[in-house]
Amino acid sequence: MPSWESATNAMEAVNRELETHFEHLSDSHFLGNTRDHIGRYAAEGVARGFYAIAIHQQILSWQLDDLALEQLQSGERLVEDVF
Repeated sequence: MPSWESATNAMEAVNRELETHFEHLSDSHFLGNTRDHIGRYAAEGVARGFYAIAIHQQILSWQLDDLALEQLQSGERLVEDVF
């Protein structure tokens, strides 16, 4: 099972990157074309953030699958069967 650490590190890196870009976008001294470039890099950072979220969700899904398998192997009823 992949660890949470890699997903957490990825999200922290994305957050730092986006904070940097958005801080520069708020600077009124930048020209329009510079703002466009910074905005483009920020959009790429947002895309990386979505990838990190998708990885996080996949890890959660695997953990739930493992839990369900453990319950089936031990003869317990699945949580979803109880409700």
